Amino acid sequence: MAETRIYEVIFIVRPDVPEADIDALTAQMEEAVSGAGGRVTKVDKWGKRLLAYRVRNHREGYYVLCEVEGTGAALGELERRLKVAEPVLKLLSVRVDLERKKLEKLRHRREHRAARRQRTAAAGSSSAEAPA
Repeated sequence: MAETRIYEVIFIVRPDVPEADIDALTAQMEEAVSGAGGRVTKVDKWGKRLLAYRVRNHREGYYVLCEVEGTGAALGELERRLKVAEPVLKLLSVRVDLERKKLEKLRHRREHRAARRQRTAAAGSSSAEAPA
């Protein structure tokens, strides 16, 4: 069985596409991911923003961020559909589960060190007060 991974997929839609069509496109992509054995856990619409450079003669685009849980097959199906979707200008997908695990380990280490410092500081202050 393949391991479930977490990906962030951001795609840019032409700015002249109505929001209802963007919602329909997002729903189609969610169905494609669920059909491939994954699931979309979050959809975040960022709205219209300026592009850094012209893409197919457009200066701005409508940004949509999706978080996808699933295997590589689910991501592959999503990317394939986004690439052939006419209103999509650009897309980028990034695997984020490994980075989140690293950040969680670092956070846990920091909390552990802080708790250890507090214990040593509390022990040091109580031993300093004891002889008095």
